[in-house]
Amino acid sequence: FFFFLLLLPPSSSFSFFHECGIFSDCIFSFHHFTEMKKRKIASEAMGGNEWPRSSNSNRKGKKSNKVTYILVIAVPLLLWLMFSIRSQGPPPPKSFEDIKVDMHVHTTESDGDRTAEEQIELAAKIGLDAVWITDHDIIRDLSRTRDIQKFAKKKGVEVSFGVEITVDWEKKEHHLLGYFPDSVWAGASLTPSMKTLQTACAVVKESRRNRNTNMQNFLNEVLSSDKGLNYFVTPASQSSFQNIDVDVVADWAKTNANLMEPTSLGRPHFRAYLIEVVGIREDLIFGPRAGDGIATLTSSGDVFFDEDRAGKEGVELEALMHSATLAKRDIAFEPLPIKEAIHLINMADGRAVLAHPPTLGSKWPTTFVNLVPDLVSAGLWGIEAYSSEIDSENHNIIATLAKENNLVMTAGSDNHGSLKIYAYLGEVKRHDNANYAELEYWARNGLKQSRELRNEL
Repeated sequence: FFFFLLLLPPSSSFSFFHECGIFSDCIFSFHHFTEMKKRKIASEAMGGNEWPRSSNSNRKGKKSNKVTYILVIAVPLLLWLMFSIRSQGPPPPKSFEDIKVDMHVHTTESDGDRTAEEQIELAAKIGLDAVWITDHDIIRDLSRTRDIQKFAKKKGVEVSFGVEITVDWEKKEHHLLGYFPDSVWAGASLTPSMKTLQTACAVVKESRRNRNTNMQNFLNEVLSSDKGLNYFVTPASQSSFQNIDVDVVADWAKTNANLMEPTSLGRPHFRAYLIEVVGIREDLIFGPRAGDGIATLTSSGDVFFDEDRAGKEGVELEALMHSATLAKRDIAFEPLPIKEAIHLINMADGRAVLAHPPTLGSKWPTTFVNLVPDLVSAGLWGIEAYSSEIDSENHNIIATLAKENNLVMTAGSDNHGSLKIYAYLGEVKRHDNANYAELEYWARNGLKQSRELRNEL
């Protein structure tokens, strides 16, 4: 019976006392039974019906009772200790308190508003053990990389480096992550293959500058028109509107949005400038990323996108800087073909990962999901399965795809500092969605997976 009890888990303090009670009852019962048996045998041997009550037997009884009391106390405690040792193990993950690594973080060296050092300091403060800096279309030189590594070491945070390359996939602008082991940064200089990738990223980044000029012209045309009045918070804002200039936006962003490199000026910086300087409504700048960018502005001032527009009357508007709005006017990068980007990452000893697939829009689950095996054949290593752009439903699609194609699942917030209001550092799912059970995988395996990738040769 005791051995059977050893198999039972100590689930609560109640079970502890309950089990102790069972042990006590068993020990008392066993002791009582043996004492009665001894007395009965002694009585029968004397030929009487009464049991002997000698002082010697009383002394023995008292000694026996002491042993019983010791057993009553000691045995349950010893068994409970055995239970506790047997039940020890890693506690189950709780939500984001157990997420220890964020593999998709941006800084002021692309289009974020926190420096690498500020991101690392915040990571340490919120309890992350590791971060991967994956700025857009940039491979840092070794001196800057090592400065960041030294700072991270002082803060007790493991920092690794990757890149998020703007790519063309079936005539759709998208992002491809490249992750690199620490050995890539350990030499006296970048390898020839890494320098080739660095040059290719620089070309893409320069095309961003051309895109910004075209975007400037488009914004000026729309906001100075009669229809442009709908985008302003107040009529007075439009009456005082002055044409937007890229260089002015860049100068403003250096002071107010922590822009370090003018060629890194992007839509998040324009968004901040439009809200804080020009006086544009925030809800008519980007809109839902995966939609078509078309909105209905009602007479009461409410804005509805996509399926929420059904049955709503009002003015039809385009979100000013939605990717679909800009694409209609050929305002875009000249991105790398996705297979070329995969090849360049692999040649530089990196690992290529498809970033936040749901941002491909409505064609992601119907069209692009079927094209992933083709990328695997080209050398795709992984797929981002947990992100601020990924809800539970899309995660399940991605997880199935990863299993079928032997892809590694990664997780990253896609945090841009304060410029991406729904992407919080360390939160690797949509901020407005409840936690979902599958996050347990990343809580248990994320840090180990990150370290394995850092130490690959």
